[in-house]
Amino acid sequence: MANKNVNANIATKAPFAVVEAYKNIRIRLLSMLEESGGKVIAFTSPNASEGKSTTAVNMAINLAQLNKKVILVDTDIRRATVHKKLKIDNFTGLSDILAREITFDNAVTKYNNFLDVLTSGSITNNPSDLIGSTDFDKLLEQLRQEYDFVIIDTPPVNVISDSLSVSQKCDGVIIITRIGVTTYADVRDAVSSLEDLNINVLGTIINGAGGAGSSYSKYGKYGSYSKYGYQ
Repeated sequence: MANKNVNANIATKAPFAVVEAYKNIRIRLLSMLEESGGKVIAFTSPNASEGKSTTAVNMAINLAQLNKKVILVDTDIRRATVHKKLKIDNFTGLSDILAREITFDNAVTKYNNFLDVLTSGSITNNPSDLIGSTDFDKLLEQLRQEYDFVIIDTPPVNVISDSLSVSQKCDGVIIITRIGVTTYADVRDAVSSLEDLNINVLGTIINGAGGAGSSYSKYGKYGSYSKYGYQ
């Protein structure tokens, strides 16, 4: 592989309450996936800065801790952050594969024994065209065959249409929201956009529910988006 192997785990640095919250979400997610047989899950949010990338990263790590073969894919090419959170290189990645400038084997990073990461890759002027290409469809099918779970970080659904394009190709999507940031209208618009395309909305994760002074210490309940509202 072109990128160096990494032997780090950001999940171990998280507070105990956050770690336990992720484990709880993992249990519920696995139960839903077992019923449907799905394995490709997109993570999106209504807007930017609501914690979707951090959530996608930690869920990928948590699934890999079950000794499952997992790959985390960053499709947020315009504003990629997965590589920053994991402290890995982003010299080449998804965009370079789709532009046929590099092979998958030379672009993927082995984060640990069970988790691989495909960063967004080089900045390009046509991310929507790359995401909507048949090459992306072929890559996704390859990942389905090679991995137990495929976790995809997408752009915010209310901001960039790429999220809808990616989510249509997945088995389900999880919407990430943040208390004090995401409004009820934001959630309504995100769900409406996804449902209009018959995209399977698995549920919503609420960030920032840890009380005063805590920006990321506890998650709200995980379940149907219809159970949640913001004032």
